[in-house]
Amino acid sequence: MRIWKRALAVLLALFCLISVLCACGNERQEQKVIGTCAGFDVLYEELRYLTLTYKDIFEDTYGEGIWDNPETAEKYRAELEETVFRLILNNYAALRACQHYMGEEETKKAMKDQDIRASVDAQIQEVKQSYGSKGAFKDAMKENHLTEHFWRFTLTVAQLENELYYVLTDDLGLIEKDHEAFYNWLRDGNSVYVQHIFVENNKGEDKEANRQKAEQIRDTLISSADPAALVLTLANDSNTDEDYYNVDPYYIVRDVYTEEVEEAAFSLSGIGSVSDVVEVETGFYVLVQVADEEPTLLSKTPSLLYSYQWAKLEAIIEGFKSEIQLELNEYGKSIDLLAIR
Repeated sequence: MRIWKRALAVLLALFCLISVLCACGNERQEQKVIGTCAGFDVLYEELRYLTLTYKDIFEDTYGEGIWDNPETAEKYRAELEETVFRLILNNYAALRACQHYMGEEETKKAMKDQDIRASVDAQIQEVKQSYGSKGAFKDAMKENHLTEHFWRFTLTVAQLENELYYVLTDDLGLIEKDHEAFYNWLRDGNSVYVQHIFVENNKGEDKEANRQKAEQIRDTLISSADPAALVLTLANDSNTDEDYYNVDPYYIVRDVYTEEVEEAAFSLSGIGSVSDVVEVETGFYVLVQVADEEPTLLSKTPSLLYSYQWAKLEAIIEGFKSEIQLELNEYGKSIDLLAIR
């Protein structure tokens, strides 16, 4: 699940609190339709949330203040627009998948289902209570560029994804659910037991310097007589002040992890083999294959199957992105992402 719902009076009250976040200071702007996608209205609040969220992420990546300088803002405009308009398809691709496998009418009914609404209400209320005060909750909403209406919509979509999960596994059998069959598939070359080293690209750090750290650790492992034993020792060494090492070995399962990490894992040639440095968006991995025993994989099969099932579901939803597009109306076309505050 992601996020959750409540009554109209509460929504209106919250919009009043958050109105300072709107570009024009008018809470009604958040509810303005900017276009349609997969037959659903897309509201300004969703565009604003993604835009401000990724403006923050880009500042972490490219440097603070890039949006305050007209020259650097223009430099990153195209990347920001491509990112926002690609990600805005996520919720609607999920809804389109629900329409395909559950039916359009059934999907519409599910979005208004009282049980789903009650579940969303309960989770939102739980989160509100966890902040202790309306002021703290308001600050959290501001910090995350959220309106409660959009929060509820996103959680409702997540609930429908959960319904789709059961349709694809239990009803249609399009995603594997048999534990024994999945275990045999894992044993048939579709899982690798590894320990990893991960050098994270934290804010303000030199990316190339982190790459060199990963390369140096890899060289140390390769030069060891027993890389598998060394990486496990390093991971459990309480004297190390680095947090590069995962606490426990784990299984990388085919079709679950990112393509780069998966390719590195399945290129390992046996116990003690060391992968090349693998660059991902957040840093650098080095994988080492370590020994496992049959009971270990057997005990972890249920959780591995669950992860595999959801990875398959997300891949199916991702496939529906090619079928949909955001059709902006005149108002949507007039919005400058750089001007959104």
